[in-house]
Amino acid sequence: MLTPEQQAQILALHFGQKQTRTRIARQLGINRKTVSAVIERRQVRTGAEIGVRKSNLDPFKALLEEKLRIDPTIPATVLLQMLRNQGYPGGISQLRSYVAAIRVSPRPREAFLKLTFEPGECAQVDWGEFGDVFGTGIKIHAFVLVLCYSRRLYVEFTRSEKFEQFIRCHESAFAFLGGAPRECWYDNLATAVTERMGKLIRFNSKFHAYLGHHGIMPYACNPARGNEKGRVEDGVKYLRSSFWPGRTFSDFDDLCAQSREWLTAIANRREHRSTRKIPELVFESEEKQLLLPLNSHAYDTDEVFSEHIRPDYHVVYETNQYSVPWTLVGMSVTVRVTDRGLTFYFHEQLVASHERSYRKHQTFTKPEHEKGLLERKPGSSNHVWRVSAVKSIGPSLAKYLDLLKSSHRSLRFETTKLMALATVYGSEKLHAVIEELLGRGVIGVENIELTLKSQAVDRQSLNPAPLTFQSERLNRVPPAIDLRRYDVHSFGPRQAEAISDGHETEDQEEL
Repeated sequence: MLTPEQQAQILALHFGQKQTRTRIARQLGINRKTVSAVIERRQVRTGAEIGVRKSNLDPFKALLEEKLRIDPTIPATVLLQMLRNQGYPGGISQLRSYVAAIRVSPRPREAFLKLTFEPGECAQVDWGEFGDVFGTGIKIHAFVLVLCYSRRLYVEFTRSEKFEQFIRCHESAFAFLGGAPRECWYDNLATAVTERMGKLIRFNSKFHAYLGHHGIMPYACNPARGNEKGRVEDGVKYLRSSFWPGRTFSDFDDLCAQSREWLTAIANRREHRSTRKIPELVFESEEKQLLLPLNSHAYDTDEVFSEHIRPDYHVVYETNQYSVPWTLVGMSVTVRVTDRGLTFYFHEQLVASHERSYRKHQTFTKPEHEKGLLERKPGSSNHVWRVSAVKSIGPSLAKYLDLLKSSHRSLRFETTKLMALATVYGSEKLHAVIEELLGRGVIGVENIELTLKSQAVDRQSLNPAPLTFQSERLNRVPPAIDLRRYDVHSFGPRQAEAISDGHETEDQEEL
């Protein structure tokens, strides 16, 4: 049975727009004979005129209303099983239609206040996940930032959602925008919000430190409040619907390159569905100049931690193993991780570097890190071999080890540290420094290391340029005042001259 609205539409299309019956039937998805019947009678019939059509559900409607009154969430499939036992012969389609019409929603939809933002005031940030795109076991994520006023979009694909990667994406986004908003809103992300109890919110202290670096205030959106994060959620949906379909990517770098091209050529030049304006044009004309200027000092986005070198001279990071020189076994090194590579430092000196791999359970060993390891005599103990290796560096090392025998120092610790220092600074420098210290009667690996560090320091850094301030008034150096003119007023010309020459007069002695 056609509704009055459908009948009126058929009459309007046929008599008003002169469309054929076949075309109307295809357009509205209605049988052509039904369309012809409406056109021939040339009038709209209401339900009262047509009469109510009988349904198989009529005998069971009272039971359905009672069941839904008791439990409004009961599914139509469960109701169908109940009616089958009562003799219901119909299908689930008409049951679902009737249940949807009479069901009372247990949670009526809530009205939300439409939020408005000033230019440069706010940006919304969120992640989107796209699964294992390349079949490597690594999920691809998308960092999405949207300026709330102009709707200018920034997208960056990553292979993790770690805190350091989160910060790198912020840095890239602010560089893309040429500034930063005064506020950033987040959907209670674990990388941003440490703990939340109602209105009490504790942000990640490291994340707070980063936003403070640029003068940005964070805001955690209230749970289940779509109006507070709708702009960035629409941005993620737009990325899925506009960029992702129909594309193929050779590797991760190709994915990033295509996303950057799409971002500048399509996403920010489209007519936005809500504002009916071009985000790029609105940003350039109204919002760009109101963004906060970025901090001139670069923020350190590297992941930094210390690691003790195991006997196999490899460091484990994200299930992968990366080699360092084997002579550093037993020492602690500092590891700095970026999205591209890992670098290893021993006492602030670079000792190894590797390209970062996002695959799992891989081992990366450089041949130079094993140099000398295979030359060890089979069966010799580690300590005996180290003593021989240290002595082979030069005569000053042999003399140093002989002196250690008469001291309270640990031979094992000293030889291990000497091997590490030889790896970092080179055998020649180590030999020269020990020879110099022995000439002064000094031993101890801590003294050797301190001397090597002092020689490696850039002398220019010991005499830095004077500190300057933004205000020129603070950079002015006041002229020195000659205090001798005050001596003339106090003691007279003859005494003042004697004071300036460093001699005392008889009058001064009396004073």
